[in-house]
Amino acid sequence: MSELIFDNGQFARQQRVLAGKLALSDLPRVAGELLDGSAVEYALVGSTDRLQRLALDLRLTAHFQLKCQRCLSAMPFELDVAARFALFSDEDRLNAAEAEEEELEGLMFEREFALLDLIEDEILLALPYSPTHDECESETEGAVEADVSPQKPNPFAVLADFKAKLKRGDN
Repeated sequence: MSELIFDNGQFARQQRVLAGKLALSDLPRVAGELLDGSAVEYALVGSTDRLQRLALDLRLTAHFQLKCQRCLSAMPFELDVAARFALFSDEDRLNAAEAEEEELEGLMFEREFALLDLIEDEILLALPYSPTHDECESETEGAVEADVSPQKPNPFAVLADFKAKLKRGDN
């Protein structure tokens, strides 16, 4: 794991590439949000952006099982994240650049940059806040059962009918 801690400015300047797989056990914050999942494949490439700023390009892919918040059963989720992070030497420049460019994601230069933390953050941001199936199995089963069961009379219709009989004098 020590290869996942490095000087991010030097990494970008040298246009290095780092790729591999991380088990869910390596990502405890992410593992707590999932029912199950495959290893997370990552690739990090040092580069420069269109304004010649040093940058890091991150790509993440995985297959996860999330818990549907409607039916509480497993729900497949395909993780596919691609992000570019421009590197800045001070926070004022970073904040100004992010205010100027809405799509910009920035990071500070760090001599001991922890890639694992960035990977976990990006996965957590990509997960749906409240995952739900488009159509849950329990809903479709309930709809089938409703079609099969006989229709019960509306209690208010029965009451209205009873009141009408009382007014007419029917017993």
